[in-house]
Amino acid sequence: MEHDIDSFVLGETTGRIRVDDADSNRAVALAMARQGRRTIELASRQLDPLVYDTPGFIDALKHMVLGSRYARVRILVLQPDAVVTRGHRLLQLAHTLSSFIEVRVPGTDHQDFNEAMLVVDRSAYIHRLLSDRYEGRADFNDPNAVVDLLRRFDTVWEHGEIDPNFRALHL
Repeated sequence: MEHDIDSFVLGETTGRIRVDDADSNRAVALAMARQGRRTIELASRQLDPLVYDTPGFIDALKHMVLGSRYARVRILVLQPDAVVTRGHRLLQLAHTLSSFIEVRVPGTDHQDFNEAMLVVDRSAYIHRLLSDRYEGRADFNDPNAVVDLLRRFDTVWEHGEIDPNFRALHL
């Protein structure tokens, strides 16, 4: 990644960004989350700890949801057992701010769903076709691509389930 991500503005700066490792995914996700105001949709195999279990990302989400009573974060975890066993700050935040942050796992009809995505304020995204690889693309302002991503996310979300491990989380 050869871009100065700090100069990108959510909902304004247009242009595809290639992300190809944990560092580039983390930098773009953090920049997007810091600028987010209303919604975040996140789908990930094990909540990519190198990307989403960082103090900066957690603080950005917390700031967003506490800054607006209309803020909403939806998280799909494809492999919840590993996340619960290892622990994750994002799950702790979801437990604390459950009115704003909801976590689900894909239902039986979508067990083959294997994408990773982060969509912020329905305008910016990071998308990886394979959730266990860091190679993908991102854009700070591509509403057309976001419509397609959210359509897929919403389909899995609507048939998703609340994993009992998330309910019984003792933090």
